Amino acid sequence: MQEWVRVISRTSSALDVVLNRPDQLDVNIFKKMAADDYCLKSMLHDPKRALIRYSTQDLVTLSDFLDQVSFENEDGYLFLKNLFECAIAVNRNKPVLFDPSFVFVSGYGDAFFFLVVPLRLEEWMFQKVQIQEWVQYLRDHFKTTTDYEIPGFLVRFLQAKEFSLPNLVLGLDQLKRTFHPKRSIFFWNHKKEIFRLKEPVRILYDSSVLWQDEPLSSQDQTQLIGHTIDQGACLESLQDNQRFELRFETTLIGRSIASDIRLPDDSISLKHAEILCENDRYYIKDLKSKNGTYLNDKKVIRKMRLKDQMVISFGSCSFRFHQEDAGS
Repeated sequence: MQEWVRVISRTSSALDVVLNRPDQLDVNIFKKMAADDYCLKSMLHDPKRALIRYSTQDLVTLSDFLDQVSFENEDGYLFLKNLFECAIAVNRNKPVLFDPSFVFVSGYGDAFFFLVVPLRLEEWMFQKVQIQEWVQYLRDHFKTTTDYEIPGFLVRFLQAKEFSLPNLVLGLDQLKRTFHPKRSIFFWNHKKEIFRLKEPVRILYDSSVLWQDEPLSSQDQTQLIGHTIDQGACLESLQDNQRFELRFETTLIGRSIASDIRLPDDSISLKHAEILCENDRYYIKDLKSKNGTYLNDKKVIRKMRLKDQMVISFGSCSFRFHQEDAGS
């Protein structure tokens, strides 16, 4: 996956990013973005650095929305079909960042907004793998009380040679007709149905800001993002001895650029695992990652306690956990 942008700051109302390759900036994309209701509103603040601000006022990320919503009575079909149709429309002539932390949803779940990256055409022509990973995330985090056939369908379709978003929409329509057939043509309502919650979901972050003012020496090295407070614990890479301080109550580890500790490795899921600090004790939790998380060669199934010198493996990346004055 091409790493297009780096997060500079993030609040509940705005997101600032810079292009990792400012020379690939295409200002003509902004005209297309302004004319598309499915794009986040944006402004180019610094052309030299390719610094762009996106408005996210009153919106929640797709990942936060899925964490709080469980679908019932065919609502999952409506939500996913609307999401995929919007994605197809906006991606037709613009480069979309298909990442659950950078696709946004209205509080009621009835409107979608995508982060478009103003890149030259040659940088974004091939997005199939990125889209597949996005759909895989949707499958892993989709919750329902009635339509259990949807996750299974997504698993099968991800493995199909004909995978594409348009074919995915057609497949969902066929799946709905199979599991929820209408007994007569007169039962069909030809007016487009839209999923909408009765009450809006809440924004899980309010005024937190992530800062990374200086570019890293290499785009490919692991990145630690965020305003930090020393907690006396860290991860040490067994590959290159690089250390990453654990300075948050919850530290997200993954390949997504929104991760607190970012591991740009193909074996790492977008949101792979998280480390929790509770009462000066640390715990590891796997986030339904594709290749799993292991603690001292034991697969992490549920939240597990971390102790000094334990080895944690995320995909093919291994780290040793250190904690100063660790308690029993």
